[in-house]
Amino acid sequence: MAAALPTTLRSVTNTKITELKKQRDVYESSRAEIEQSAKKRANQLERIESLVEGQKLDNYRMLIKQAKVDPSFPPTVVERIQQAVQKDLELKSLQHQHAQFYSELVTEWISDANKAAEDAAASSHFESVGRKEMHEQRAEWESIVFSDAAVDTDGIVAYLEKLFTSQPETKRAFEDMRKSIVTFCHQLKEKEVFSSESVLLAIKSLLAADLLSEDKRAILKTFMTNKEVVKEVSDVLQMRFESLQTWQWTTTDGAITLEQRRQLNGKYRVFMDEDVLDALLVHQIGMEWASHLKARFNLFFGSFAWKRSSDKVPLEARQRREWFLGADEAPSMALPQWRHKEFARQYFMTQLPDGLADGVRGYGDSDDDMGSGSRKNPLATKHSLLHLLLTEALVARHLRPDRPYSIIRSDYKWFGPSIPHPTIFAVLKFLGVDEFWCSFIRKFLEAPLRFVQDGPDGEVRVRARGVPMSHALSDVLSEAVLFVGDFAINNATKHNLYRLHDDFWFWGPSSACRRAWSEMREFAALMGLEFNEEKTGSVTFAPDGDSDNESATDDNDDNDHSRLLPTGDIRWGFLNLNAKTMRFEVDRAMVDEHIKELKLQLDACTSIFSYVQAYNSYASRFFTNNLCSPCRAFGRQHIDAMVETFAYIQNALFPSSSGKVTDHLAAEASSRFGVPLASIPDGFWYMPIELGGLELRNPVVPLLAMREDMRLSPQRILKKALQADEARYLADKERYEKKNTGSGLATSSSLARLRGLITKAESQHFMSRDEYLRYREERSAALSVAYSQLLETPLQQSVESSPEVQALFKTVTLSRRKGTRRSLDSFDDGDPYWRWIVALYGPEIVDRYGSLQMVDPAQVPLGVVGVMRAGKIRWRG
Repeated sequence: MAAALPTTLRSVTNTKITELKKQRDVYESSRAEIEQSAKKRANQLERIESLVEGQKLDNYRMLIKQAKVDPSFPPTVVERIQQAVQKDLELKSLQHQHAQFYSELVTEWISDANKAAEDAAASSHFESVGRKEMHEQRAEWESIVFSDAAVDTDGIVAYLEKLFTSQPETKRAFEDMRKSIVTFCHQLKEKEVFSSESVLLAIKSLLAADLLSEDKRAILKTFMTNKEVVKEVSDVLQMRFESLQTWQWTTTDGAITLEQRRQLNGKYRVFMDEDVLDALLVHQIGMEWASHLKARFNLFFGSFAWKRSSDKVPLEARQRREWFLGADEAPSMALPQWRHKEFARQYFMTQLPDGLADGVRGYGDSDDDMGSGSRKNPLATKHSLLHLLLTEALVARHLRPDRPYSIIRSDYKWFGPSIPHPTIFAVLKFLGVDEFWCSFIRKFLEAPLRFVQDGPDGEVRVRARGVPMSHALSDVLSEAVLFVGDFAINNATKHNLYRLHDDFWFWGPSSACRRAWSEMREFAALMGLEFNEEKTGSVTFAPDGDSDNESATDDNDDNDHSRLLPTGDIRWGFLNLNAKTMRFEVDRAMVDEHIKELKLQLDACTSIFSYVQAYNSYASRFFTNNLCSPCRAFGRQHIDAMVETFAYIQNALFPSSSGKVTDHLAAEASSRFGVPLASIPDGFWYMPIELGGLELRNPVVPLLAMREDMRLSPQRILKKALQADEARYLADKERYEKKNTGSGLATSSSLARLRGLITKAESQHFMSRDEYLRYREERSAALSVAYSQLLETPLQQSVESSPEVQALFKTVTLSRRKGTRRSLDSFDDGDPYWRWIVALYGPEIVDRYGSLQMVDPAQVPLGVVGVMRAGKIRWRG
């Protein structure tokens, strides 16, 4: 079905293009007749009148009538009317030409997609040669997944017993959680899991998860269009669920086929192309388990078992503040409370859904969209995490410049494919999962598999380790194991491990980081997991005045810091954290590697539309995502580095065009379609699809717009918070000195309790500045505000919405907006990106086409473009 789709689209497009050519021919013929008729007239007024009559321009017709009889009619107006009428004829010709050109671009794209589908169909019957790294990664994947892992299950159980039952408050919270899971095991068996509503949700989730092949995705889409079919599917799935003890995977020639898909980061992921009904069944069961475990883990996190990282203000200090200030009150959202709340909301067990409607969460690939909505997508959460860790480091240096502060980053090597099955079942059983569900999960894991490239006679092997890719139930099993590690580190350090699936970060005082790393190593070794050395590293920000960063330590008896924390740099995407400057810096060598890959992918594009789509995804989105979205903690230097990097990328990609992608595209269009270079304005490439453009994205524009909102450096933001607290100190001191009568400012009900705490001599003078500012982390509202500011992504301060720019936007008429396939509500002068683009390219577009609307939406196959753009890019290789 997926292969036939481009053919259908091509037929629709060809019909529309044929009609468009007829309309253009009719118009050009009519124009020639009008101009020829005008030439035959005796004088200028009659010639203009002929042109006006030919085009049925009523306003001009009446003015020309006046000019013929009224001696006072200005000659300049006659000239202006003539120019306007001739301009109108020319504009209509240009719009027809542009519509023809645009349709040819679409036809080329559909032909490209059709050829790709044919190539894919042909490759399914023959062994794919593929790229060298594809075969290398497959060989390594097979060596892991099809080999047993030796783990000490008795040791795991003993570890779990000690962790969850050695302290009374932990034991109570754990027993509550275990009882709930035991009860859930029984309740789920009796539940009517599948209904029309739940099946529709499951279908939407599976489509979003990018698990199935295009053929099977098309089947799911057809299910959604027919209520009767959905009802039949839900009935069948409920029947299968009720006989789950006899369920087995549906296979073809004895196996489920596997497909390798290349990600933009160069890694290949292995997906099971399972039966559609099996996919729906295991997905919905996985969602039931995921939402229940997420709720139980949240309750455990909120219990006394989970330790808070921040030290409380000591009782004596609170009492002294009450004496001198009248009350000791924390701000409504002091930093410790903010950290705890945000960790629970954004970072705790994020791979699991909050409810059945949430669907499977992605892995935060760098070619993903940033998305929108109240719940951040995985990539946006990763960016927020980088913002947070640097903000925390800056605040720690601001508050405690004399203490070393460390950050650890790592992930598990081949985590999904390598997690040992005995580890999974040891944890599940300890949590209270019964044998019925363990038996089902075992069948889910031990699937018979064969790579699609090997053909129907290829070797069938059973999974012995790891979990299938992009399954809700896989997330349940992985997160159950990793939850143990999260709590182990919290229990050992009173700090939280910031973890996004198997990618984890820890920061804080260097002593806490050393304890955390020791706990991580013990956990990984026991569970049969291995750290990914390429992504493992640490940095320590030395105390002020200590130039030897590596030897920094806050323990007098231990000066070998490097031995107690992982070696390696803190890296993410194309960034490397510099311990001396406390800034993320761009790794130009990594950028160079991906420029090579981008060239390869762009060279593989055989249509201009697909070239723009690949460029937007790789050059714009992938590079932007790997450089991390800006925040105030990163400072202006980060935006400048991003802009400089994009200029470097452009110059490397298009050396013959002086780094201009539009010049390169225009040259390609000219050579393929014979369009004169001068007839393609730069703005054509950047304007929205619905206006007749190609919607090429310029990643530099949002960055420059954000740069305008970066007025203060991170250090200046924190300094202003300190100045606010110092000003408040002086105000409180003045108030005390005015109102103090020897018994402080405490309320009368507190005097008896506090009187013995402060001596008479002490009560004569307000507390010192150092004492007042000692607990800023817990008591300073100004510091909380500064902390929030550092985390903010700057607003885009675009070019001003001048009358000239507003006038350009108004050339897109309301009727034409309503006639487009996709809403153009966001295309107005309120959108900073489009305002910038229109201010830059709009005058040229309007001068050439008479409007930003370069084509009539009814004349070009915009619906076809929408369908084509909705497809996910499958990268070459």
